[in-house]
Amino acid sequence: MKWFLILAVISFRLAASGWEVTEASVAGTLSKGAEVVRTELFDGSRNAILTAIVFHARTHSLRVVDSPSPGSTKLAGALAAAGCEAGVNGGYFHDDFRPVGLVVADGREIHSAERAKLLSGVVCVRGSGIEIVRSSRFKNAGNVAQAIQCGPMLVEDGVPVAGLNGERPARRTVVATDGRGQWALVYLTSVTLEDAARILATPGALSARFETATALNLDGGSSSGLWAATSPEVSLPEFGHVRNYLGIAPRK
Repeated sequence: MKWFLILAVISFRLAASGWEVTEASVAGTLSKGAEVVRTELFDGSRNAILTAIVFHARTHSLRVVDSPSPGSTKLAGALAAAGCEAGVNGGYFHDDFRPVGLVVADGREIHSAERAKLLSGVVCVRGSGIEIVRSSRFKNAGNVAQAIQCGPMLVEDGVPVAGLNGERPARRTVVATDGRGQWALVYLTSVTLEDAARILATPGALSARFETATALNLDGGSSSGLWAATSPEVSLPEFGHVRNYLGIAPRK
């Protein structure tokens, strides 16, 4: 009876998402068990490819790398210079390169928090902990070392957020957690925000051991990029220059 219920729940989640994993592999490994996974998915008419850097908060942490000058070093160079093993692009920015929303890098607030429907969540590092919280509930008591405010929220409590746009496909970059210490920085080929949420909630999308509890959308489109210092390296470069990056650095 228990196995029947488990299978029923899995079947329901697959039907609700519309996406199924068709192929999954490890594209490379980093230090302390972190790895890059590549997953192909199909929803009956469309394909999507997910590439993610998966790590545990015990062994690695997130670091915001600011790049205030347009035309300066891009994703791979900026992250490597900052001592990161891997990472993705970060948050939104204006045409004049000013950040949008809260940005904290190495304890320094580069830009203050803003109120906007799009900026619904904050990914931050406090002490040894990493968290994603709703912007409305976020508080900085002076103990935030790294933070990016972005959005929209894609997954909460393991369920895709309702009301996401399902009409405008674009490359997507996402930060996600299973709520039990595992984290992932995710790059998705051209999908809508609604698709991105459903893909992340699909069993096996990130790994058999990773069920997404919470996911926050980062800047996407031409800004989307992912790099990992695997051997050989994994590089999905952004098309243009971006204001900041979200890197993964091993804990000392």
